[in-house]
Amino acid sequence: MSGRGQVTALFALRWRMIRSRRVRIGLIVLAAVSLAFVALAVVSAASVPLGQVASGSFSATDLVTRTGPVDHSGELAALLPSAMLAFGLFCIIAPLSAGGGTELIPEAELVAYPVRVRTLVRLSLVLTPLNIAWYLQVLVLAAVTSYALRGPGGPGLPLGVLVAFMAACTSLGQALGWSLVGVRRTRRGRRGTWILLGTGLLVAAWVIVTDRGAAVLDSAPTRRVLGAQLRAAQADLAGSAPVVLVLVVATVLGYLASVRIASWALRRPGDLGIDGPLARPVVRRDFPTSDAQALRRVDRASVWRSAPLRRGLLVLAVLPVAAALIASLPWSSIALLPPLVASGAALLFGVNALSLDGSGALWIATLPHDPELVLRSKARVVTEVVGGSVLLVLGGASLRAAEAPTLQDLICVVGASLGCTAVVVAICLRLSITRPHRADLRGPRDTPAPPGTMAIYSARLAGTTTFIGLLFSASTLGAVPVVPVALTLGLLFWAAWSWTRTLRMWSQMSVRTHVVTTVATG
Repeated sequence: MSGRGQVTALFALRWRMIRSRRVRIGLIVLAAVSLAFVALAVVSAASVPLGQVASGSFSATDLVTRTGPVDHSGELAALLPSAMLAFGLFCIIAPLSAGGGTELIPEAELVAYPVRVRTLVRLSLVLTPLNIAWYLQVLVLAAVTSYALRGPGGPGLPLGVLVAFMAACTSLGQALGWSLVGVRRTRRGRRGTWILLGTGLLVAAWVIVTDRGAAVLDSAPTRRVLGAQLRAAQADLAGSAPVVLVLVVATVLGYLASVRIASWALRRPGDLGIDGPLARPVVRRDFPTSDAQALRRVDRASVWRSAPLRRGLLVLAVLPVAAALIASLPWSSIALLPPLVASGAALLFGVNALSLDGSGALWIATLPHDPELVLRSKARVVTEVVGGSVLLVLGGASLRAAEAPTLQDLICVVGASLGCTAVVVAICLRLSITRPHRADLRGPRDTPAPPGTMAIYSARLAGTTTFIGLLFSASTLGAVPVVPVALTLGLLFWAAWSWTRTLRMWSQMSVRTHVVTTVATG
C-alpha cells in the first residue's frame, strides 16, 4: 500500500474509532466553521474601503507614511514581515516541543503493522492545522493580507504568496522537529540541545537588553515575501514568481528532508535505557505527612517524567516571556496574555488530568483514602501549572511594559489572571471527569486526548479565554474599577460552582469507576 493509501486508511480507522455520534458531528462542524472563518475574514477584510491602496513600494517607512489618516493599510503592511516571522518561528518551535508532530493513532497500537515513515510525516503535516495557535496565526495573516495588500491583481494573488510561505514554514518546521527526535536519542544529543537552547536565550536576552529588537525585525527575511506580495497585488507576476518558486522548492525539500530524517531518527538506537529517568538514582525523601501530600507528590512526578509535558512546560516558560519582553506591550494588551497562556497550559494535560495516573489509576483507586483527595490533588497540580505559566508571562510583560500602570490597569490584569486561571481549571476538571481518555504521555508526541478531541478542546478553551481577555482588555480603557472587580468575582463564583458540581459527580461510584477504567485500560 502506498503512503497516500496508508494515510487514507489510518484516517478512516481513526474515524471509526470515534464511536460517539456527537463527537463526529462536532468535528465536522468544527472543520466547516474553521474554513468559514478564514473565508469570512478574507472577504470582510478585502471589502473594507480604503482611502488609498498600497502601491508597489515595499519599504516599511514608505508604507507607513504613504497612507492617509483613516487608512491603516500601510501600518498593517509594515507589520506583516514581523507577523510572518513570528509564524515561521512558531512552525519551527511547535514540532520541536512536540517531538516531531502529532500522532493520529498511538504508536503502540500500530507497532505490529508496516506503517511507512513517509506516512507518519504526512500525518504530521496534515494534522498541523489542528493546532489552535497555528490556525489563529493563519486567520490573522490572511485577514491582514487581504486588507492591506490590494491592487489591480486583487487580494487573491498576495494570498497565494502567503500560502506558499506558510507551506514552506510548516514543511521545514517538521524537518527540524524530526531532527530533534533523532538527536535527543543520545546523551550527547540531549546535552547539545540544552546548550543550543541556552545560547538562543542568551542571544534573545542580548537583543532585549541592547534594545535591538526593532533592528532585528527590520532585517527579517520575510520582507522579501512582503515584496513579492506587493508585486502580486500590482499584477506583477514576473516580479513575484521567483520568491514563490523558492518557497515551493523549500516546501518540497522540507518534505523530502522530513522523510529522510524521520527514517533516520526512528531507526536510530537510543541510550535512554542507560541514561534515562529510570537509570538515575532516586533520592529518598521524607514520608508524606498526609494522604493528600502523597498524592500531590505522585502527580507532580507524573508531570515531570513525561517527555511531552516537560517540553511543553519549557515552551510555556520561555516563549511567552521572551515575546512579552521583546514586544513592550501596553497594559490593555498585557491583560490579554493571561487568558491565552492559561488555555495553552491547560492543553498540556489538564483537559484529561486523570490520565497522569495511567495504568496506576487502578492501584490508586484501591488505596484506603478519601476518593475526593485524588481529584483535589489533580486540581492542585493543574492550578500550579496554569497559574505558574500566567505569573511568568505577567512578570516578563510587566518588566517591559510600554507605560507605567494605573490602578485600573493593575486591577484588570490581576482580575484576568485570577479569573481565567479559575475558569480554565474548572473546565479542565469537568472535562477530565466527563470525557476521560487513555493516554500514556510517555512518547515524545503523545497528547492527553486524540487529535480531533484536542482540536475541539483547543477551540473551546481559546474561545472562552479570548472572550474573557477582551472584556478585561476593554476594561483597562475605562476609569471605573467596579467593572473588572465585578467581572473577576463573577468568574470566581462560576468556577467555584463548577468545581462543586464536579466534586458531586466524582463522589458517585459509577463515575469514578468509568474514569479509572478508561484512563487505565482504554
